[in-house]
Amino acid sequence: MNKFLRLFVQRSDFLLSAVTWLFVFIYTSHAWSLNRQTLTLDYTPMHVAIVSCLFISFFAFLIYFEFFRRRLKSYQTVILNVTIINVLLLMWLFNIGFVAILLIIFLVKFSDYEPRKSVLYLLICLPFFMALVLHYGFEKEFVLLNGLAFTLYNSFAYRFATRLISERKAKEQAAHLLRELKATQSLLNDTATRDERIRIARDLHDTLGHHLTGLSIHLEVASHCASAQAPKHVAKAQQITRLLLSDVRDSVSSMRENQTIDLYASLNSLCSDVAGLNVTLEYDPAIKISDALLAQTLFHAIQEAITNTIKHSDADELNITLRLENQTVQLHIKDNGNKSAELNLGNGLKGMQERLALVKGAIEFKHSDNGFAIDATLPHKLNPHTLA
Repeated sequence: MNKFLRLFVQRSDFLLSAVTWLFVFIYTSHAWSLNRQTLTLDYTPMHVAIVSCLFISFFAFLIYFEFFRRRLKSYQTVILNVTIINVLLLMWLFNIGFVAILLIIFLVKFSDYEPRKSVLYLLICLPFFMALVLHYGFEKEFVLLNGLAFTLYNSFAYRFATRLISERKAKEQAAHLLRELKATQSLLNDTATRDERIRIARDLHDTLGHHLTGLSIHLEVASHCASAQAPKHVAKAQQITRLLLSDVRDSVSSMRENQTIDLYASLNSLCSDVAGLNVTLEYDPAIKISDALLAQTLFHAIQEAITNTIKHSDADELNITLRLENQTVQLHIKDNGNKSAELNLGNGLKGMQERLALVKGAIEFKHSDNGFAIDATLPHKLNPHTLA
């Protein structure tokens, strides 16, 4: 039930637009069949089929806008032009009438593309301009007031739509920054915990271990210098110190071995709930990252890939895979965008190259009709002597 309600809320704009379209379609067709207004076309089967195709074409635009506009972005200009022509034809055929409501819906959707102001203002004033032509050029009555009214409706709808779009983008940006902040905080906390563990292990080894070693030596000397009963107690104390020293060494070794940074938790937080993008993360459990620089390099590479996809791609899916092969970490990132334009490396991708070079890694970018892909290879463990 909750899932259904969530889906209903997510698609509420589309559902409301579809219901409005259906109402306009039914009402206009019914009024036309009763000949309640003087129209350009007679009510004949052929004309009904033509008008129905124009209405259905507008509904196809609603479906495209809601479900396919990112994936089929290359057809955007054609679809928008065809839709506005359909709306203009319907308004002309029905003397503006109720079909001007479709122009309001189109204007709200069109505002999301951030078009030029001049184009928007022209669309807003279209009903009034068309009313002037119909009234004075073709002697259509009662259209001036109708055209003026729908122009005012368009103005209100545009202002309301732009405000909603601005608020939505601000929320998406805030959510994006919050997600990155949480992921970065998780990585920093885990790195800090690992560093603190190493410091404690070093202190145990340098202080307590040193004193226990000295105590063991002194007891060894005392066992040869004491009275007849002393060696028994000294030997017991010596045995205890050896056990303590062994325990300290085991603890230090265990703490040094357990230096793995929980990179998966940070990446999972980074890839969750990305607005407008379905991000899939596959992480090989065999990958054990213990170096902070290597973890940060992988984290920032994936972070930049997500940001780059949101800003510059028409993709709605992004697959991220990390695997361990031959003691190297293989990072593969692939989106489903369909742009095949020439690849230009921006500051983000260049920065990714520079970060990987610092850890002796390699990266390759691929751009095709199937989408944009990033293939990177990094060492599983860093050798401090080989780093520049």
